[in-house]
Amino acid sequence: MMNKKILAVLFLLLIVVSATVSYRVLNQPVAQNNQSNGSNGIITQDDMSGEINNIFINETQEIEIGEMV
Repeated sequence: MMNKKILAVLFLLLIVVSATVSYRVLNQPVAQNNQSNGSNGIITQDDMSGEINNIFINETQEIEIGEMV
């Protein structure tokens, strides 16, 4: 008899926690970076390669071991 009550309480707790997490996830505002390139949300291969090129250093640049730390 006691085991059924414990299982019922745990089940209700699980439902409350999952409802709370779902509510928080679904009501988060969407972050906008204002870094749009005017493509109306469509990302092309050129956009991707341009971002990758901006992130990584050029092949002509060299890194000394002291700079990596």
